[in-house]
Amino acid sequence: MRLESVAKFHSPKSPMMSDSPRATASDSLSGTDVMAAMGMAQSQAGFGMAAFCGKHELSQNDKQKAINYLMQFAHKVSGKYRGVAKLEGNTKAKVLQVLATFAYADYCRSAATPGARCRDCHGTGLAVDITKTEQLGRVVEKECGRCKGVGYSRMPASAAYRAVTMLIPNLTQPTWSRTVK
Repeated sequence: MRLESVAKFHSPKSPMMSDSPRATASDSLSGTDVMAAMGMAQSQAGFGMAAFCGKHELSQNDKQKAINYLMQFAHKVSGKYRGVAKLEGNTKAKVLQVLATFAYADYCRSAATPGARCRDCHGTGLAVDITKTEQLGRVVEKECGRCKGVGYSRMPASAAYRAVTMLIPNLTQPTWSRTVK
């Protein structure tokens, strides 16, 4: 079973509301099978399942769980970053919360996110290679140079910087770039 197919079990297109028995094919999965697979995956990789389910908006609880997992990881590695390590307890926790939220928002971005679609390739990840098109006389596509074939732009670090400066007003851009970012 693929992880991508889990989302369709949470919002089926047409629920069957009848008293007729379901198909008896051996390869069909029941809701119990899917829930068992999700439970097993969640016990082995809790962060991955929470991030995936939150990204596909299956539950708000999963979004918050994924951000909490990111916070725990940020606390673990924050000693490596001078700008964060020297902050006091409450301020440090708030800054790490903001950074974890922005990291999760960046993970959740896609070409379908409003305002994130690449201006050059319009979300396809491919752009026309003008020089090869002129040489060959037919349309030749290449990986988009602006988005590197992803189809959307990443979350700008300047947005995270603005959010962090609300908590630490004396944080300068060079300090942000050298010690936090």
